[in-house]
Amino acid sequence: MSIPLACLTTAEFDPETLAALFSDLATLVEIDEVLIKGDATAYAGATGLVEAQRALAAGARGIQIRYRWAGEAWLDTLMSGPAGIRLVRSPLSVTPSRESS
Repeated sequence: MSIPLACLTTAEFDPETLAALFSDLATLVEIDEVLIKGDATAYAGATGLVEAQRALAAGARGIQIRYRWAGEAWLDTLMSGPAGIRLVRSPLSVTPSRESS
């Protein structure tokens, strides 16, 4: 028996692309939850999208955004790193069109 795995998308963002992502999230999706990871030992705290964008720019370790778009639930994780901001995007539910055989 094989267990279907969610498809992951990853990308590195420059400041302009990151700003465009936040603009798209603010206008095109329905936000369910936004969490900030301040540092390695701090638990994530719930917040809003604008506050999360500011926290990421101010040096937060990362943020997670759960949202709905086109009838599906998604999770974007944005992590600060030496090369900039890295995005890992995953659907929160695996649909038959995404299942691997």
